[in-house]
Amino acid sequence: MTKNEVLKAVSNKVEGASQKDIAVILDAFADVITETLTADHAESVAVGKLGKFMMGNRKGEEYVTPQHDEICFKMSKSAKQL
Repeated sequence: MTKNEVLKAVSNKVEGASQKDIAVILDAFADVITETLTADHAESVAVGKLGKFMMGNRKGEEYVTPQHDEICFKMSKSAKQL
């Protein structure tokens, strides 16, 4: 799904919300996740029944990329069963 398809689908489910409104909300949500995890690597951000975002440490290959932290998404058990 493209971002526009997501915006259209969500705006169809939320009465009175335009695609522009939904775009602002989704962008703000992404900012909150990024800011929260950047400020505290031990924090996680839950997303309903889907799962949660958290920081993960990725060990890099010496010749590819150095070891670094990055945002990860851990899917909940109920979402995995879909």
